[in-house]
Amino acid sequence: MNLADVRPPHWLRWFAVAFVAAGIFYASVLDSPSSGLPSLGPLGVFGIDKWLHALAYAALAGALASALAPGRAPAVVAALAALLAVGYGVGIEFVQAPLARRHFSVADMVADGVGAFVAVLVWRLGVEFVGRSSSGSTVEREV
Repeated sequence: MNLADVRPPHWLRWFAVAFVAAGIFYASVLDSPSSGLPSLGPLGVFGIDKWLHALAYAALAGALASALAPGRAPAVVAALAALLAVGYGVGIEFVQAPLARRHFSVADMVADGVGAFVAVLVWRLGVEFVGRSSSGSTVEREV
């Protein structure tokens, strides 16, 4: 199977980035803070809000990696996707700072970074796996 046959068009990849970024903006700035959520997330280690931050920024970094991939080396794509996702998260925190029901949080930025890093790591490993399983194709530049 040729990877190009199942790859979404370029415009759809960037639409996914915009959709995820808009969802994060809405949940972080426009929507009021959720009150019905449990205080602790899975494993009872971190608050559910940190898990949600990590999940949201993992989705953003994954969408960015997919959109940035054509014509670029996977390592460059992973670095760019992580940096852009974390940069967006830092920007959102600064937007939240002056808002009455929101606050600036370094811990949220760390959760954003962890989510973005995990997503690009999984994306990068997936590119390697696909590259090894498809004999003779140059997936590295075409994913």
